[in-house]
Amino acid sequence: MTGSPVRLVEAKDIELLVQGDVSVIDVAREAPHDAVVSAWQRSSRPALMASSVIRVLTDLITGRARPEAVQAWASFIMRGYLEPVGPPIMPVDVEYEAKHEDAIVEAIAVLEQMGDSIDGDPSEEDLRQLIGDLTA
Repeated sequence: MTGSPVRLVEAKDIELLVQGDVSVIDVAREAPHDAVVSAWQRSSRPALMASSVIRVLTDLITGRARPEAVQAWASFIMRGYLEPVGPPIMPVDVEYEAKHEDAIVEAIAVLEQMGDSIDGDPSEEDLRQLIGDLTA
C-alpha cells in the first residue's frame, strides 16, 4: 500500500508561504524545485512583509508552528530554494518590505540557524525582541 499522492505545489501555496503560513512548507519541500519556481512565476509574487515574519515568530512562540518547519521556511525565504544539493538552480527571489528590511533580514537569519549545533535555538525572549524590532 502506498502513501497518499504528493499534492502539486500551486501559486497560492507559495503566496501563503511568503505571507508567513508555515503550514504549507511541506508542500514546497516535497515538490521539485522547478515546480516551486513555476508556482512562484504564476503567483502574485508578494514581498515578504514584517507582519508575515511576526506571524511566523508568534506561531513559533505559541507552538502553532514546529521549529523544523520554521527553520525550513526561513531557509526558503533566505536562499530561495529548499534543495541543499544538486545542480545549480535559479532561486525564487523574494523581496523584503523596504521599511523593515534590516529587521526582516535579522529575524530570517536567526530562524534559519535554528537547530544549528553552534548557534542553538533562540529563546522566547530573543523571539519577542525580534518581534519588537519588526514593529519599530
